[in-house]
Amino acid sequence: MIELNFKDAFDSFERLKNESRWSQCYYAYLTAVCQGATGDVDGAQIVFKEVQKLFKRKNNQIEQFSVKKAERFRKQTPTKALCVLASIEVLYLWKALPNCSFPNLQRMSQACHEVDDSSVVGLKYLLLGAIHKCLGNSEDAVQYFRRAVKDELCRQNNLYVQPYACYELGCLLLDKPETVGRGRALLLQAKEDFSGYDFENRLHVRIHAALASLRELVPQ
Repeated sequence: MIELNFKDAFDSFERLKNESRWSQCYYAYLTAVCQGATGDVDGAQIVFKEVQKLFKRKNNQIEQFSVKKAERFRKQTPTKALCVLASIEVLYLWKALPNCSFPNLQRMSQACHEVDDSSVVGLKYLLLGAIHKCLGNSEDAVQYFRRAVKDELCRQNNLYVQPYACYELGCLLLDKPETVGRGRALLLQAKEDFSGYDFENRLHVRIHAALASLRELVPQ
């Protein structure tokens, strides 16, 4: 998946879905995403419908996320573009984007721009911000993260997008002395203004670490 080789990724995740004892639910979601990203959207929809049936660990964040994301495509046929976007989303959430090559990051950026669906605009901007951050385009990343923060529709479809975008934007603003105050305010906003979203605890750990490192540099 990290190489955007969706056919090989599909084969691997399908095998894990069938053989793994860890989380068949999660591997079913990844199988469907990669299958759809190859263009086989009808086959992907069949697998998306399996995700709910394989949901075993009700308190597992990864399985909860997989079921929520699969629900949309269970009801309507996914598009190839949305499945590619979903694969990039997984790479972002697992902090794998920094390990991607520049050519692949550029391909991901192009893939995000090709998505024309108002329900995922905030997610698209969050991912574009993360991609441009990895490419070293900090100014572009800031603009994309700002757009993601402002997208209210993601509160309905991708609740985690706004707090994560606040965090990402805050971290970038910490890099410049003249915007440190604004960066810190955004980190606190991400921590205090949002709740009940996917991977909330994970983000709080990152926010705590960022604020702690800031206190070391600028004692309160």
